[in-house]
Amino acid sequence: MRLPFGAARSSALSITAALLLLFASGAVALPRPAVAQADSASTQKKVSIELTTDPSPAHKGPNTVRVKLTDEAGQPISGAEVTVTFFMPAMPEMGMAAIKTVIKGADKGGGIYEGKDDLSSGGLWQVTVTERQNGQVIASKKLTVKATGGM
Repeated sequence: MRLPFGAARSSALSITAALLLLFASGAVALPRPAVAQADSASTQKKVSIELTTDPSPAHKGPNTVRVKLTDEAGQPISGAEVTVTFFMPAMPEMGMAAIKTVIKGADKGGGIYEGKDDLSSGGLWQVTVTERQNGQVIASKKLTVKATGGM
């Protein structure tokens, strides 16, 4: 039996819509290639990351950032490589390109890491604090910092 063109098209759309709903709901899944991954629960420890700035709040110009790292028992973590990345997206309407400042923290002891750099603008910064040990990322934290001062 041959369906009129409009009916066949409508039937095909109905089948397509039904398949999309099944895939979206998870009832039907496409096969995915196997990927080897490390069990992150067993290779990463819980780390508390606290960020402070001097001055507080941060401002346009020179700032000191301090990161305090402690393990799940509250003990300070030493011997880490700590970076604090400040990022401000581009604002084309203001003629401003994206800005990125990376500050490396020096181990001051007691789980405290400190670094200094200038922020070239006041405003809202996206900040990522990353802790590495032996080249592996152990912990990372994203936050927002509002710096005072003009653009």
